[in-house]
Amino acid sequence: MSDSVPDIPDLRALLAEASRPSATVTVPIKQGLREKIEAAEAELEALAESGGTKRMGAKSPLSVAAQKVRALEAEMAASALTFTFESLTAGERDQIRQDMRGRDNPDEVNLRAIAAMCRKVTGPDGVAYADAMTWEDFASLRDAVGAHTFDLTIDAAASRAAGGQWSVPFSRNASHILGTET
Repeated sequence: MSDSVPDIPDLRALLAEASRPSATVTVPIKQGLREKIEAAEAELEALAESGGTKRMGAKSPLSVAAQKVRALEAEMAASALTFTFESLTAGERDQIRQDMRGRDNPDEVNLRAIAAMCRKVTGPDGVAYADAMTWEDFASLRDAVGAHTFDLTIDAAASRAAGGQWSVPFSRNASHILGTET
């Protein structure tokens, strides 16, 4: 029998490694261009099916139509904002409660939480905006891009950052690749 003492884990060292959950989402804010892109794409397909005749010395109608689609896609992509969210601290959560002054408005609470969790907004060029977004900014953005788009993108990312997914994520791809190696 051995007199060795098993290593005792250092709880404080483990706790020092704690970090809050975060999530990032990129959303083109010119959502109204989607319909124009789809219409331009339909025009391009119709031209392609008809043969898109070309006049001497003129650009190909197919090329012109394709360039129109690309220009609209580029305009929509250039409107993309990337939002980075991180879970609230206890102090930030308390501040939201204080700012609400006892009012019961779940929508406003949610928008205030989204604004408080938003740590960074960057443009398509990767440059971060200096101004922080307020809850009113997020309310206006929701109206501008549509409630459903907002819910599926920005609100969903903020919810992920809030810590709803607290367990260790599982990667099917990594598991498959490592499971099939010989």
